[in-house]
Amino acid sequence: MSDALYKIIRLLGSPFSYRCLGLENVRHSGPAIYVANHVGSIGPVEIILSLPARLYPWAIAEMTDIRRAPSYLYDDFIHPVWRLSGRLGMAVSAVVSRLAVGLINGLECIPVDRKQERYMEPFRRSLPLLDEGKSLLIFPEDPEGPIDPVTLMRPFMGGFVLLCFLYQRLTNRLLPVYPVAVSSRHRTISVGRSLFLESQGNRRHDIHRACARVQEEVSKLYKALQRVRPR
Repeated sequence: MSDALYKIIRLLGSPFSYRCLGLENVRHSGPAIYVANHVGSIGPVEIILSLPARLYPWAIAEMTDIRRAPSYLYDDFIHPVWRLSGRLGMAVSAVVSRLAVGLINGLECIPVDRKQERYMEPFRRSLPLLDEGKSLLIFPEDPEGPIDPVTLMRPFMGGFVLLCFLYQRLTNRLLPVYPVAVSSRHRTISVGRSLFLESQGNRRHDIHRACARVQEEVSKLYKALQRVRPR
């Protein structure tokens, strides 16, 4: 059912999709992780609509729980973006949340809860998908980090790197990571060449180094898009 819903959403949203550059960099079989800049709500929506691949996104856990979603959506989007507040804002958030939670769960997104006791849950759910040859979509920007004035990106968190190392340990294979940049101004997505993040034995150092490498590649792709004529 989730695959059918994914196809329906892509079909209905095709008039709003972005053009894609760098698709020749993507191999056509096997698991992978796509790591992208968030661009608010635009990044996740446009990558799903535009990239010709079935992706399983990591999603903030609050947006997979109908009890927690209205409050989270109000603070994250309804109030700051739509400028709705008070009872009206919460009422709108409650309605939008029901639609959003249904879609997110229908697409089999993987909830990511930043609470320490639930930290490993997305890894436990992701590894079987990767082992089945499926691909993940991850937006690792730290919502509390400073915004880079050039790329408008926040610092990346390294959870996706740990996932690569766990996959390597379980399968004895390296997992390709595709850096992806989304530009709403140019209505364009750019996919870079695959990176292979290999553990060298010092987990903390390796995660920091690999995370910085991926963020640098996403930044380069984004900056290159700024030199492309807007669509």
